[in-house]
Amino acid sequence: MTHPYITIRRAEPDDVALVTGLLAAAFQSGEFGPWLIPDPRHRALAYPGYFRIFAEHAVEHGHVHVIDQDAVALWYAVDNEFGIVIDDYVQRLRQAVGPALHRFLALDQAMHHHHPTGQPHDYLAFLAVHPSRQRRGLGAALLTHHHAGLDDEGRPAFLEATGPATRRVYERFGFEALVPYQVTPDSPQLHPMWRPAGASRARVT
Repeated sequence: MTHPYITIRRAEPDDVALVTGLLAAAFQSGEFGPWLIPDPRHRALAYPGYFRIFAEHAVEHGHVHVIDQDAVALWYAVDNEFGIVIDDYVQRLRQAVGPALHRFLALDQAMHHHHPTGQPHDYLAFLAVHPSRQRRGLGAALLTHHHAGLDDEGRPAFLEATGPATRRVYERFGFEALVPYQVTPDSPQLHPMWRPAGASRARVT
C-alpha cells in the first residue's frame, strides 16, 4: 500500500524534534537495539538524547528529507575521507546512554573503520519510518527521491544495513552487499552496501 500523494521536503532547524522522535521510535526495536542497550525501558529513555545528537548535526550539515510526521532520511555528502565531527560528542553520548557508552563508541569506531574511502559518495546514515506508518512506501519514496539526484550527478552511495532483511530491501534499490562484519564478537552483523553511480538507469536498461 502506498500513499496516493507523498510530499518530500528538506528538514529545517525547527524539525529537529520531529527527526529525533522518528529515529528513536523506528530504531527502538531494531536489530542493534537489544545489543546496544538490552533493557528496552532504558533504551526508550536513552534513544531520544542519542538521536538528537545526529538530528541536530544532520539538519545543519547534511541532507535531511522528511515526509509529514512519518518518515525521515539523513544523508551526508562524503568527499574522499569519511568523518562526522560533532562538538562534545562523547560527553553528549555519555549523558544520553550512560553505562552503554562503550558499545556505542565501539559501533562508531567499527563503522568508521569499514567506511569506503577514495571515492566521493553520499552516505545514508539513517532511514526511519514511524512504526505505525511502515509498509506504505514511505521509505521507498525517500530513497527514490535522493537516488534521482545521485544518478543525475553520477554519484554513488553507501550505507550499512542492520540485518539480512534490511539488506534485501536495499538491494531492490540498486545497493550491492559488501562483506558483513561484527562490531564485537557478541554483536549482530552490520551489512555494508555500495550503490554504484547511475544504478537506477542501469537497472532500467
